[in-house]
Amino acid sequence: MSRKRTSNAHEESDDGSASFQTYFEYNRVLRTWFVAFGIGGPALFLVNDAVARRLADARELELVVVLFLAGAAAQVIGALTNKVANWYVYLASVDETFRQTVRYRVAERLVEQFWIDIVLDIMTIAAFGWAGWLMFTVFATGH
Repeated sequence: MSRKRTSNAHEESDDGSASFQTYFEYNRVLRTWFVAFGIGGPALFLVNDAVARRLADARELELVVVLFLAGAAAQVIGALTNKVANWYVYLASVDETFRQTVRYRVAERLVEQFWIDIVLDIMTIAAFGWAGWLMFTVFATGH
């Protein structure tokens, strides 16, 4: 997480690109884990009949599957939004006329909205946490 800095009087000022690269890498890794977990949860029920049966008997199977898939869907929506917005911002950098379009202005605004990523991450964590809690209570209490 930390990055070594050399003390050099001639060093260029830090423009934040290294921090952005670090953010980008952590964002990519976290989103990958979220999607894998969101798909892996329901996959467990497909390959393990005992787990699926126990959750179904407790009438929690559908909700748990929906929560896992909703968490993964939140991450896919975030990735798609970022992909499209960043493409339009890039396009404006190579085509000056594109800067006059509504698509560019909306994309530029979206790219600046860090809170969208945070909200989607919190939604994912809440969905996975709720699904995990339901599974824990079913298996821990023997329902």
